Amino acid sequence: MTIVLNIFVVFAITLIITKSKIMAGKREFVELRYEASKVGDQRPGWVHKWWHALITCPMCSGFWFAIPVCFVYPVHGLFIDVLVVFGANWLMHCLENLLFFSGKLTENISDINQKQLDRIFRLIEKNLKNFLRNK
Repeated sequence: MTIVLNIFVVFAITLIITKSKIMAGKREFVELRYEASKVGDQRPGWVHKWWHALITCPMCSGFWFAIPVCFVYPVHGLFIDVLVVFGANWLMHCLENLLFFSGKLTENISDINQKQLDRIFRLIEKNLKNFLRNK
């Protein structure tokens, strides 16, 4: 197995765990438990912090899932493989976030433009009706 395949395996695992609809219920459960552990002056324990980070953070889960994947399928040695797979996973998630947020931005811009166009068409329609009534 090549290092590229290790990278894609870890990326797929972290994407499924941290962002997919399949795991949304589990993420919500962990999020609620994490928030409930912060009631009052209490600080969440290490177990709550660890599970919260593992389930919601692609960078954290990418590191922890790179270890067993690179252990089972070594290419250049465990330490180097984990660093390379983790780094590439992090870059892929940064690119994925960039594409997602740029898509959201263009969606918001197109919504604004659509609203403005609707307002313009309503004004034109209103003015045409007024013009035809006055004729």
